[in-house]
Amino acid sequence: MNTKTPDKPVTMRNHWFDHVKKTRKKLSKGLPDLVSHRDAMKKASESWPELKVKIKRKIVRDIKRSEKATK
Repeated sequence: MNTKTPDKPVTMRNHWFDHVKKTRKKLSKGLPDLVSHRDAMKKASESWPELKVKIKRKIVRDIKRSEKATK
């Protein structure tokens, strides 16, 4: 979802809010109204640590891949 631009890199905060957005959408499925952002944040905080580790690994892989390509 996030696109990296030269003047604005993607931060972990951006990844966190993307995760909350996805969680909110999943929780709201089948309900007449959207789940509140605050409730979605509470639920998203349960699964965030695992996703955060995956994101960090991906960032490290991308850095290594770009360094390898420049050599």
